[in-house]
Amino acid sequence: MKKDYTTLKITLVVLISLFCFTYGFSQTIKGIVIDEDKVPLEFVSVALLQPKDSMLVKYTSTGQDGKFELSEIKEGTYLFQIYLMTYQANQRILKVENKDIDLGIINLKREVNKLNEVTINAVVPIKIKQDTVAFNTKAFKVKQDDNVEDLIKKLPGIQIGTDGKVSAQGQDVTKILVDGKEFFNNDQTIALKNLTADAVKSVQIVDEESDDARTTGIKDGEKNKIINLVLKEGKKSGYFGKMGAGIGTNDRYTTNFDINRFTSKTQLAVFGNLNNINNTGATIFRRDGSRGSSNSGFLTTGTAGANYNYEFKKDLNFNIDYNYGYSDNEQEETSKRTEFTDDKLFTSDRDNKSQNVSNNHNVNFSLRDRSKKGAYLEFRGNFRKDNRESNSSNSTVFYNENELEDTNSERTASSEDDRNNGGLNFSYRKKINEKGRNIRVRAGISFVDNNDMNYQESLNKFNISDAINYEESNEITTRNELNKSLKYNASFRYMEPIVPHHFISFSSSIDNEKSDEDLNQIKNINLIEQNPLIYSLDYNKQVFDNQLGYVYSKDKFQLYISGALESMKQKLDLDNIKVIDKTYDNFLPRATASYEYKKGKRIRFRYNKSTSLPSANQVSPVINDFNPLYISTGNTNLTPEESDNYNLMFYSHDFKNANSFFSFFSYSKTTNAIVFSRSIDDNYIQYSTFENHGSKSNIRGHFNFSRKIKKIGFRYNFSISGNANDYITIIDGEYNKTKSKGANFNLSLSNENKNNIDLTFGAKYGLNKTTYSLQDRDRDYFEQNYYSKVDFDITNSLNFNTQFDYTLYTDNNFDSQNVPIWNMAVEYAFLKGKRGNLKLQVLDILDKNLGLERTSNENYFEETYKKNLGTYAMLSFTYSIKPPTGKESKRGSNNRGWRHRH
Repeated sequence: MKKDYTTLKITLVVLISLFCFTYGFSQTIKGIVIDEDKVPLEFVSVALLQPKDSMLVKYTSTGQDGKFELSEIKEGTYLFQIYLMTYQANQRILKVENKDIDLGIINLKREVNKLNEVTINAVVPIKIKQDTVAFNTKAFKVKQDDNVEDLIKKLPGIQIGTDGKVSAQGQDVTKILVDGKEFFNNDQTIALKNLTADAVKSVQIVDEESDDARTTGIKDGEKNKIINLVLKEGKKSGYFGKMGAGIGTNDRYTTNFDINRFTSKTQLAVFGNLNNINNTGATIFRRDGSRGSSNSGFLTTGTAGANYNYEFKKDLNFNIDYNYGYSDNEQEETSKRTEFTDDKLFTSDRDNKSQNVSNNHNVNFSLRDRSKKGAYLEFRGNFRKDNRESNSSNSTVFYNENELEDTNSERTASSEDDRNNGGLNFSYRKKINEKGRNIRVRAGISFVDNNDMNYQESLNKFNISDAINYEESNEITTRNELNKSLKYNASFRYMEPIVPHHFISFSSSIDNEKSDEDLNQIKNINLIEQNPLIYSLDYNKQVFDNQLGYVYSKDKFQLYISGALESMKQKLDLDNIKVIDKTYDNFLPRATASYEYKKGKRIRFRYNKSTSLPSANQVSPVINDFNPLYISTGNTNLTPEESDNYNLMFYSHDFKNANSFFSFFSYSKTTNAIVFSRSIDDNYIQYSTFENHGSKSNIRGHFNFSRKIKKIGFRYNFSISGNANDYITIIDGEYNKTKSKGANFNLSLSNENKNNIDLTFGAKYGLNKTTYSLQDRDRDYFEQNYYSKVDFDITNSLNFNTQFDYTLYTDNNFDSQNVPIWNMAVEYAFLKGKRGNLKLQVLDILDKNLGLERTSNENYFEETYKKNLGTYAMLSFTYSIKPPTGKESKRGSNNRGWRHRH
């Protein structure tokens, strides 16, 4: 272990030294930008580019005083550029020597109708306009086979987290559009993984206002961060995409393709892939070099899909997509669990093998009409069909407090499931007059239709350590279960202006859910057939809500205060006999305040009171004993939970330095909480139900800060998140108070200029402290993860990249473990226009991926090891398809220079 720490320290020192050596000798360029009236200009893009190919070297924007500063500039000749929308571009060749440069005052002139040659040929890397920041992809180097994910991670202010989520300017991106249109039902993974970077002309980061605000013109403080991919004109004639295949050791393989045809009116995209390397669209390592999911087991996946979008006229679009998914997931795992009650403690070992096969079909469509000013109509639908088959076998051994084997269970199970669901949603918004009177109508309907066939056979041996009381139970069970549900909702809102900026809002809504369950279960115990379990259960929930609110909206500040009268109805029938028929009335206050005191800086507070009816499973009086060791039933006496929810958000983004700060805090307290009630008998059979008891609370917080470090040339991203949960469970009639506190820290550093080399290294720490009032079995868990990535273009055709990830697990209930994982790859681009890409990669070189997972719950903690792919090598080839008019990518292109004409 000590040796591992020494190696880690040496690695970090070498990487830091490399950064310092690379960027240690640099100069600064500064100045002030004003207009023709000598007024300082804010948000002016200031860029330094390579003259030969217009690749971005450094970027900033002016502050409120018109000042700018570019630092960490090495000696050389550059293209210096200043640009602001509606102004003429100011460009010059700038020679940087061993001294700082002060350009003094720079005047920008208003743009005239006919742009001069300098403006036409300019490669403006970044443009800022109102709520949009646009990046010109010509200023960023991408490889021939790079996808959109590879491109956007090079852009200032955009990160891709270890969970695959995209954030821009410190906020999560909610959707990715292509030429302003939806793409595969806003599935970000498909857009990131299947669109080629070479097809994109510009990446736009947009602060998109809500549909209500855009339609009515009344700001509500709601903004979502979205990304819009603007395609190159050359990609809108003919087809483009790529196809590839790979073969590896241990019988590993992968194939993939994507073909796209876009025009000004239509978008057609088709993609597919098949592999057995646990790739579901993500990668074993994230783009920053850190490990994402555990990638355990042996997963074969195949997907294929198509997306079509048609624009009838401007802002009137129809979109439909279909995708098919196949997965075959085989798992082999061993786990050790420690469980406790008020007066006993026992452990168990479990070996499990399983196979789950899924074939699913998915269809999504939408019609969006924003073509008429002051009106917006939207119609959406989705349907999914999923056929599943599963088989599993497990062996569980329970040990008593003397560590003697007491119960042994051998169990096999299988299922065949046919699951179908879908829904339709409609919304219409209309601005009635210029003063702000408006209406909104929404409606939706959805269904679930599942048919599950289940089988299990188990041999349970009890009291093994006590020969006198030893007994066996051999159970065979078949279970046919039909579950259907139908939900519908409708709402109407009317908003009336009182005086300028002040409004009264009235809304009314209804939500109805009806679910039916039909079950037929046949059980044999020790070859004796039991009475069959046959029943029909009907459950209905209905919620009416009438709300009156006050709205204030002016420029930077918005306030919304309302109160709602809610009526909830709950009915449950078992075999046509009424079991539950209850009505609840509630008053629900709500408040929201938003303040955007400057472009890119805002704060928002929310409060709402909510209620929640128990689910059908929680109130069902029928005993579920399909698994003879885990028996459950509901509680017909349950009543709704009530929650008070508080939320505070602060966001700040500095466009000048691309520094961002985002913080989020929430607190929720639930009274009359629905809690688990469990009991464990002497044979380790667990019985569970639900009860209303006391309260539970949850506190969450998140802090993220990204900043460029001057004089060194790299950026750090620091985030902290934490949560605290306080809840109660009932174990053997005793109240177990559980308090869980957790925190995660992440610090990453990466170089700013990624044109030739991309370096990233960082560390993540996760800790958890859980205390239980039953027995002295607290949990202290600490996870350390150190990661690094090097991606180096040796030449225009040859690339080397490697990632190293080192994780240490420390837990007071288990032995410490360390898991080093190392990947490496070499890529070579060849053929005309660099259309061919040959890649050799070796994954998990050290063969140390343990597939380790550690979890804890209200009365147990568990450690699980899952088998995985292990070490393998793969050789793959990818070929890029380009339209006849398509231009070459940045890599290998010889005609990308900037030309200055007089």
